[in-house]
Amino acid sequence: MVEPRKILRKTLYSILPLSYRIVQKTPDKDIMDKKLFIEIIKGLKQIEDRRDFMESEIGMDMTAYEDQFFTVIENLFKIAFTKEQLALIQLYLYQLVPDKEWDGTITVEVDKKEKVVNFKSPEDVWNVIKKFDK
Repeated sequence: MVEPRKILRKTLYSILPLSYRIVQKTPDKDIMDKKLFIEIIKGLKQIEDRRDFMESEIGMDMTAYEDQFFTVIENLFKIAFTKEQLALIQLYLYQLVPDKEWDGTITVEVDKKEKVVNFKSPEDVWNVIKKFDK
């Protein structure tokens, strides 16, 4: 099996004949945590949307079936996040629904000061919950 570094080195050399040093770098943990969090939140939102669609269009209520999965996911969240962070995640997932009346922001208290922050996307949620880091 040919090593990917050798293939890359050969390709670069064919474009510009110089010596190349190729180093594999491990992604930063914070960046990976953020990426995984955003994927999870997007997935949970899609599950919620699909469940709502199935109930309204097909008349099939999947809540009883999916509850066990959500319990596991929420328990994993409890391990990883503080109560404040978990409350914000649940607020985003289950209570806030983007519409004409909601502007996509919430008011949070950071360092004893109230602050209006964006809360429209999973990335916004990540940025807000990181302000309440352990």
